[in-house]
Amino acid sequence: MLHYEIAGLRIAIEEIPGIPSMVNFAPFACVPGPVDIRYHVRPYPADIPPVPPEAEMDLVSEDIVNKLYLHGGVMYKRVAMQEGDPRAMWFAQRLGDWGEATVYIPDDWLDFIGFGNALAFEKTLLPFHALLLHCALIEHEGQGIAFSAPSQTGKSTQAGLWEKHMGAAILNGDRAILRSIGGVVYAYGSPYAGSSDLFINRRVPLKAIVMLEQAKENTIRPIAQDEALGLFLSQTALPIWEPTLFEMGMETLEAILTNVPMVMLSCLPDEGAVRCLQACLA
Repeated sequence: MLHYEIAGLRIAIEEIPGIPSMVNFAPFACVPGPVDIRYHVRPYPADIPPVPPEAEMDLVSEDIVNKLYLHGGVMYKRVAMQEGDPRAMWFAQRLGDWGEATVYIPDDWLDFIGFGNALAFEKTLLPFHALLLHCALIEHEGQGIAFSAPSQTGKSTQAGLWEKHMGAAILNGDRAILRSIGGVVYAYGSPYAGSSDLFINRRVPLKAIVMLEQAKENTIRPIAQDEALGLFLSQTALPIWEPTLFEMGMETLEAILTNVPMVMLSCLPDEGAVRCLQACLA
């Protein structure tokens, strides 16, 4: 087994010969110990799906890469290998058995380096008061600031400006984990960083969530909780099709929005945006 500590949770992933180690997980490696989530990894013949026929399962969600199904009390996630390739990885977890999951990988593509996407972290974290947020996370003076927005809006740009002008450290450029512990919301670097390749294993108390939009001048305003809910939900993944997981996620989201201010930064890609946000957070 390979052992990792991610967002304070102990993760064990079965090691299968022929599958390369995931470089993005290396900073999170830890010594063996008690496990919160255990992933079994199973190769399967590429022409024999390891799950029930898709036509017999209930499709509850899909995007370009993934399809989510429910069947017989089990949650299944199909992850396409790459465009035009019929092969797929599968994630399976019995509802209520939150500490165990299985990942199936085609046996003719065991050298595929991206099987971390099939771990379904966005779902397996929910029972542990944690959410995966699409954001760039920085640490400044011991506290975290999360920049969140749709892709290509400027998350990495604003994080880079804080690094350049304020000496901030970028902990992750694409996805961070937020977790509520004892009434305090912490932000953690994660193994999922998109093209930024920044996988810093660090925990910081979260000072603010900054939603971004491009503009012709730098302005900032607080976001009321009802608006904040919709904006946050657009940048995370809560399974509305599974009541128990959805309720767990909403409890964590409520704790986050209650304890962490959220602001809207309408901005240019310049130092002025940094000073605008700095003044607001002072």
